[in-house]
Amino acid sequence: MKSLPASTMQPELWAQIEEIVQSALDCPPENQSALLDAACGDHAELRREVESLLATHEDGTFTGSPVFADGLRVLERLNAKASEGRRIGAYRILREIGRGGMGTVYLAARADDAFEKLVAIKIIRRGLDSGELIRRFQNERQILAMLDHPNIARLLDGGSTEDGLPYLVMEHIEGDPVDAFCNSRNLTIAERLRLFQQVCAAVQYAHQNLVIHRDIKPGNVLVTTEGVPRLLDFGIAKLLAPGMEPGNATQAVFRPLTPEYASPEQVLGAPITTASDVYSLGVLLYVLLTGHSPYRRMSSPAEIERSVCEGEPERPSVRVVKEAPDRLSRRLRGDLDNIVMMALRKEPRRRYASVEQLSEDITRHLKNRPVIARPDTRGYRVVKFVQRNKAWVAVAAVIFMILTGGIAATSWQAHVARTERAKAARVNAFLQEMVGYSGVSPGTPNHKAHDATVAEMLDDAAQRVETELAGQPEVKAEMLGTIGGTYMTQAKYELGRRYLGEAYDLDVKLYGPDARQTAAVMHLLADLAYLTGDYAAADSWFQKAIPIYRRHANDRDFEIRLFVAMLSDAAFVKRAVGRPDEAEALWREALACGPRLPSKYRSQSISPKTFLAQLYLDRGDLKKADAMASEASQQLRMLGSDRFSLAQSLIDLGTVRRLQGRYAEADPLIEEGTNLYIRAQGESHPNVAFGLVSLAQSRYDQGRYDLAEQETHQAIEILDKLPKQTHAHVRAYVSLGRIYVKTGRLTEAEPLLRRALAIAKQKVLQRSTYMATALGSLGECLMAERRYAEAEPLLKESYDIFGSFHVPESPALKEARERLVKLYAASGKDSPAH
Repeated sequence: MKSLPASTMQPELWAQIEEIVQSALDCPPENQSALLDAACGDHAELRREVESLLATHEDGTFTGSPVFADGLRVLERLNAKASEGRRIGAYRILREIGRGGMGTVYLAARADDAFEKLVAIKIIRRGLDSGELIRRFQNERQILAMLDHPNIARLLDGGSTEDGLPYLVMEHIEGDPVDAFCNSRNLTIAERLRLFQQVCAAVQYAHQNLVIHRDIKPGNVLVTTEGVPRLLDFGIAKLLAPGMEPGNATQAVFRPLTPEYASPEQVLGAPITTASDVYSLGVLLYVLLTGHSPYRRMSSPAEIERSVCEGEPERPSVRVVKEAPDRLSRRLRGDLDNIVMMALRKEPRRRYASVEQLSEDITRHLKNRPVIARPDTRGYRVVKFVQRNKAWVAVAAVIFMILTGGIAATSWQAHVARTERAKAARVNAFLQEMVGYSGVSPGTPNHKAHDATVAEMLDDAAQRVETELAGQPEVKAEMLGTIGGTYMTQAKYELGRRYLGEAYDLDVKLYGPDARQTAAVMHLLADLAYLTGDYAAADSWFQKAIPIYRRHANDRDFEIRLFVAMLSDAAFVKRAVGRPDEAEALWREALACGPRLPSKYRSQSISPKTFLAQLYLDRGDLKKADAMASEASQQLRMLGSDRFSLAQSLIDLGTVRRLQGRYAEADPLIEEGTNLYIRAQGESHPNVAFGLVSLAQSRYDQGRYDLAEQETHQAIEILDKLPKQTHAHVRAYVSLGRIYVKTGRLTEAEPLLRRALAIAKQKVLQRSTYMATALGSLGECLMAERRYAEAEPLLKESYDIFGSFHVPESPALKEARERLVKLYAASGKDSPAH
């Protein structure tokens, strides 16, 4: 029996059909025929349409039939037009603003002029006002009356219209769906998570009031212009309180769920609990993080059931990897993957026990603490511990790569391996207990496990060394070195010096001053001296330690990688004290040891090429720097296992390309290196700041000052979290100051460049690229202000420093010379012979 399109019918005929269908549905099946005889009489077309709709209702396709949907649209257009200006209670309807599963929503204003207020009025849709749906609508009104939360739209009033349709009056929320809000404002992952947590707070509040929402989706979460999310539409919510919800909750002329956000138990019609809202929140979080639904498009009920109940969605980090930068995939990988996937588990009992628990896991992730969505293993606790304290743990690496090219990131390698297997086992056991320390004895009444802080762990270990290892001097010496080295990376240099000194004294007593064990502690003491700016002491320690390692370099059980690490670190010290030729010789010796390194340490045989490239850049020797950086980046890329070294080599090569004026090659190389640092060490690591400033310098050279300024500000934001100002600040402040000069903001540029120069005078060698660059940049600023007499000595000193150690073809030397020429031309003075 084929129905006519409702749009071809007269509205009056459709309204008559709709009324008869509803009457027939409300009466017992055995009485329907008599009712149709009486209602339709001899009107064959009317009888045919009614019977067609009743037949589709019986086989479950009533609401999906074209004529039903088309008919509702006809009625809704008529109702919407007729409703404008209509008065509902104390309000006058202005216009239709939305339609939900049960009702139409109108924007309305106070009609009695008592005060000005816009509201949203929801009225049950004509054609759906059966007894069951009216009860459900009234149920929504009852639920909203119970809820009072800042993230839930408030119920203001309610009642019935003159023609008996129930309505409710809610506060009008001006806002965008939560996903559209996040995307239009390019919110970061952290900002999206915090916004999502506010939604969780609203849902948890509803649960505490025995209400399950059952229809959480972006359209039901509007975010105001102030950034406050508001949860709407409790139209299919379920009351958990006994006797408060109609028993036949699923019998209706529409399906009470949104398939893309419904839980498996909703799709299957199984009992609903608060775990269903946890699942829907998981889908919402998936969408906010990836921009996609966890399931592919579902067009039929069978596909919906199969996808939601059986299909396993891709992890968020995998979902975005083909369509978004790798940086986003890296950010989602790990905790966020696990949090989302735990919320989306098929079995309700395996999801989060509550919405509050889901939100708390997000808080723990944001604070770099272990989340319950991942097994709380000891190794996992260690990873999270390092991430929470990375500003301290990374101090050695910071100075290594950011400030002067620094001590190679191999300090720990100098004392990891020892030959005595039994002793190593005892050290390992002690370390495991140290990492597992929770600060409270598990047997105490108020015991509650928590993550040990760095200070707690070290202080506990330091106390136990004296008591528990008194009879094991070899293990004690090993642990004193480990504890001292850890205090060093925490920037607790006095404590580091104390324990490393004790380790050295004990090693000398146990093994003698020329033993390998003693040389390993010398290596740490040299690193400590370097980090505290005592380059002479660092150089002295290395001069004692390197000959010891050289003598043992051919021992069968000697780990050559320890020697390579020491040579490389010693080279950085030579570079810092202004002896680049000696630094070059040490790095070349490290390269010569490369063939003897085991395959798993292959990157350590390549890294010295990266450091040599930096040394050649220090001299302005682009030809040699290009050769070393190209070779290092190519070999490290093929190796694929050392992101840290590859990142630096790519940035070095990009810097060479920038100085060669090959910007189309430079920018991608520097960007790739910076992204590798982000993947390896996190977005806030100072090495990322190094890459950002390198990229900003390339943008500056290309005249892209807006981008250069943005990237430099990002770098400074990272560096300002360091415990003290460093060489890196000089580089970043100079970068920003030069941008200010080029964009005419001289009053902002001068104090910033003076600040950079003041730090340089405290932190760097007089004869260094840092110092020469800071002097030249400030002189350039003063020259732009026409303060030629003040600019001249700065520019001359900058040129003289560059000339003292840069090769004649150095771009920096050429730039310093051009500044002087420009100065003398502007001031009218004769240019000296340079």
